[in-house]
Order: sequence, then structure tokens, then C-alpha cells
Amino acid sequence: MVRIALTTSLAALSLGIAAAPALADQPQSVVVIVDDDDDDGNFEPDLLQNKAIPPPDLVELPNLSAFSGKPIPSTDAVRFVHQGKPLAVGTPLPSRDVRLQALVPGQHVVTFASHPLHVRAIRIMALDGASKPVSFTSSHASFQRTPPDRIDDVTRPHGDPDALRFVLVGMKRDLPEHVRIDSRAQDGTLVDTLQRAKLVDVPCPPGTARELHCRSTWPVRVVSDPMDQSHPLVVDRSVRAVLGGGLVVRVGDLAQQIRVGGPRSTRYGPIQRLKGNLRITVPRTWPGGVPVLDSDSAAAMDMAREQFAGASAIWAQCGVTFGEPGPDTIRLLDPPPPFLLAIGCGLGLPASGGVVRFSIEDQSLQVPVPAGFSPEQAARRIAREIEAMGFRVTRSSNARIGPGALPEVDLMVFRQDGTPAHLASVQGEPLTTDPTLAVCVGRVDFAQGLRHFLDLDSMTGTVEERTLLKWFDDRDPRTLDAVFIPAFGRGGGRIGESFIGTDRSTLRNMVLVDRVGLSASNASHTLAHELGHVLLDVPGHPDDYGLDTPTLLMDSDAANASSFGPRRLRIEDCERMWQQSGPRAPVALLRPWPFQPLSK
Repeated sequence: MVRIALTTSLAALSLGIAAAPALADQPQSVVVIVDDDDDDGNFEPDLLQNKAIPPPDLVELPNLSAFSGKPIPSTDAVRFVHQGKPLAVGTPLPSRDVRLQALVPGQHVVTFASHPLHVRAIRIMALDGASKPVSFTSSHASFQRTPPDRIDDVTRPHGDPDALRFVLVGMKRDLPEHVRIDSRAQDGTLVDTLQRAKLVDVPCPPGTARELHCRSTWPVRVVSDPMDQSHPLVVDRSVRAVLGGGLVVRVGDLAQQIRVGGPRSTRYGPIQRLKGNLRITVPRTWPGGVPVLDSDSAAAMDMAREQFAGASAIWAQCGVTFGEPGPDTIRLLDPPPPFLLAIGCGLGLPASGGVVRFSIEDQSLQVPVPAGFSPEQAARRIAREIEAMGFRVTRSSNARIGPGALPEVDLMVFRQDGTPAHLASVQGEPLTTDPTLAVCVGRVDFAQGLRHFLDLDSMTGTVEERTLLKWFDDRDPRTLDAVFIPAFGRGGGRIGESFIGTDRSTLRNMVLVDRVGLSASNASHTLAHELGHVLLDVPGHPDDYGLDTPTLLMDSDAANASSFGPRRLRIEDCERMWQQSGPRAPVALLRPWPFQPLSK
């Protein structure tokens, strides 16, 4: 390998081809990028592949006719690629379709007989907060999980667990003052651009050849929304991205790309990308009426889609996405009629002896219940009588509430065609004459505000909540169901609720968010917060039993529409999410979604 001095300008080099005349008797020069990334998504660096080498980072040889037919010399600096395969040493160079792939940075001369080819190669490296290399192939950039912070010295480890410095390695005169960083989605759509990421001189990483020089960006933060991007401390080094997309670092026409995923380091290894099945239901205020979110159906659905995307953006910090909102994931439906009969509602007391009386589609029914019957036994007897009338019944047992004697049992009554039946009391008479076995018909009345649970019945929810949620539930515990409502009743300032899938819970992996919760989303991220209770399998909040950290998503009372608001997820949150809801959990709410090949 021979080092030479070249006079080609950087402007010409940025185009990938030297400005020297393309004459056979004059030196030919070309600038290339060291091909460390993985354009075909097979988790092997492109420069190590021996077949189907991806073409994006290969450079055409200048004045190929001057070298064609000549045997390829031995070199460790570059490879010559023809039809996707590297050409062996000694092979005559073809007369067309030959491209150059750089293997190491620096200034090299490859001589074909008496014809020299001058190669100038630049390597782009990624370094983490501890100044350790991050592979463009086997690792990825991760979303920012810490608030904006000032960094005064780019040459020292900055400790940020997510931000990456991009370091250019090459001959000093080949390195520019700035690079451009494009953020692209998986399908190649441009998401954002950091137009002029400033480069500064830095010491080179250990093992770099002495004649090479290094320039580095400031630590680049990958964020999911404009709010986190625009803080004055970090606006010039923050770029928006989407999970599963990539960051393309460009030096003129040369580029390298690193994928964007979840945390790079957890107790369970790196988290690349996980997908959850989130389904949002927007009920109408009454059957056939206007949506609970807005009098305009299109506007209401837009609001729901915005909430869906916002939840994905927040949970990208842990490598989680809910995909793209579509007709199967955003639904506008009528509220349920009074089709649910709750046996033992309240304290779940056993029967003292009496008669349960109610009507189904204006057909009256009386069922004697002997003394000593539990709510479960009474429900079975009542269900048989309902089925004898030609209706279908789905029996749904609930958990025992804190002060309850026995669990309540819900009977959901349907016509034979599967549509819900209408239940009511008979001529205003009580539903039961039994003094201890309570019976209730579940009715959803949005005008009064949805009656919400208290601590003592949080494991079951109220009869009204169960009527609403069991109507919309798909019975698949792997689905995350979110239902929007106008408001909660009882006062107290509640804007969201979650029902966690545990052995004692009745409603599993479901959340409720009201209009106030939606309007406060920029400050409280209500839907993402309530989903957090489900994904983490934690009913409480960090500040209930520890330090109050208002920047955390799971904080109980923080409301701040800035970069310092409740939007952050810690590594320990991501680890618990993996343990409780990840692919190996008993009920896997999240499944792996492998990275796909990306275009530049």
C-alpha cells in the first residue's frame, strides 16, 4: 500500500469521482465510503459479503476502459465487485459493470500493471455515551429516554445512554465541516433531516492508523416528536425518527445507515422492535348518534388516530410500536344496550331466598332462588331459564372485590342472531325480592358520566364499566383495548383507567380515557400512561412509593407539555415490560417484529 498526495478538491470528492481528466495516461482518483452498514438487512456487514453485495455504497470506477482487461492486483483496501460478487485477485477486470467497495479508511493506490488507481476512503463510525463503538449492522440507534441536557465537550464520554456521535475517519483534507443526517421510515419515506450536523476535530478511536484524522458530530438525539426535538439545548442535534426506520449519515453522495430500535442494552439483551395489537374504540353517545369525542365523525376518528400514533411514539423508547392505525384498529361503534345482568352486584352475598324478576325484549321472566345459593349458583339457574326462552347467554365470572363475600357473576344476553337483547325491570318493580342477593341491569349512560371503580372494586370495575367494556371486548387477552368516553362520573378529576390482566382481574388489558385525558395528552400522555399500567403489570405509580420524578411517563400527577413533561421510560421500565408483556410472557402482548431492509 502506497500513500500519495492528491490535489483533487473536496467538492469533487463529495460527488464520489475525482475532478482529474478521464485520460488513460493520467492518474485516476475516486473517493468511497467504507461499507460497514447492512443495506440488505441480513445482519452481515456489506463489506464481508461474498455474494449479492448490495449496490448502494459501491462506486463506479472512473475511466474503466483504462483498467479493463488488466489483472486485479492484491490489496486489503478495496474490493472490485461485478454483478454483485467480488472479483478474485488476478481476474481480468471486466469492461463494464464494475464497482468499487472500500474496506478500510485512508489513502490507497491500487496499480493495474502501470495504471494506478488512487482511492480515498472515509469510514463513518457510531460511538455511544461511553465512547464505545456501536455497530451499523448488529446494533442500532435508540430513542432518547432522558430529558434535554447540555454537553460542553464532545471529546469526553457524555454518559447519555441513547445519543450517538458519528465520527468520520479519513485523511484530514477529505473530511467535511458538516454532515447531513436523514431519518427515513422503513418504506424509505423521509421523516426528518438534520441538515448541517457540525463536525469538530476529535482524537481518533484506539487502533486508528496514525496518518488518519477524525471529526465527530455532537451526540445526536433520536426523538419521536417535535416537542422533544425543539428544546433550545438540543435542537441542533436532535432528529425525529420512527421505530424500525434508519438514520442515513451523508457525506456528499456517500452514506452509511444505522437502524433505529429500542434500548441497546437491557438485562434481556437489546430490544430491536416489538409490536402490540392496540385497538381503539370510539363509542357513539347513543345508538346512531354522534361520537363521544366530536360531533363530526371524521374529526373524531382523526383524534383517535392521533392518539394511536402518539402512544406508539412514546413507547418507541422501549422498542414498542402499535403499527399503523386502520379500520381494524380504530372503530366507531354504538354503545351497548342494557344486555348485562349482574348477579350478586355489590358485595356478592349469598341468597336468603327470593325471586328474581325482569324482562327480556318485553317478555317477563321470574326465577326463584333458594336460600344459600351463591351468586354463581343463582346465575347458572337464571341462565338456564333465559336459554329456555330462546335466547343465548354468555356467563362471565368476576373477581371478588375487597369487602365482598363472593364473586359477582355477569350474564350477557343475546338474541339467536347474536345481537344483544334488551333487559329491563318489570313495571318498575325491583329486580329481586331477595334481601341479600343483589341483582342489577348494566346500563351505560354517557350523559351522567361513566361510573368508575374505587380501590375496593378496582379488580372488577363497576357494573356500568363492565357493561361497556365486555361489549367491546374481543375476548383475546393479547389485544390491548382502549375505549374513549366523554367523562367519568363521581368527580375526583379522573381522566383515565386501566384494567390489568391478572389472576384476580375481570377485565383484562383494557383502558378507558375520557375527553379531558385526550385534551391533556400533550401534557400528560394519558393513553400511553394507561397502556403503561397494562404493559408493565403495575397498578401503582413510581411516586406512590419512591421519589417524585415528574419527567417519567408513569408519574401519577405530572402535567407538563414540554420536553421535561411525563414522557420518559427508564431501562428498568423496558425490562419489566419485556418480562411481563414481552414474547416470553405467559400472555404475550408484544411480539417480535424484525427489522427489514432499508433504502437510502
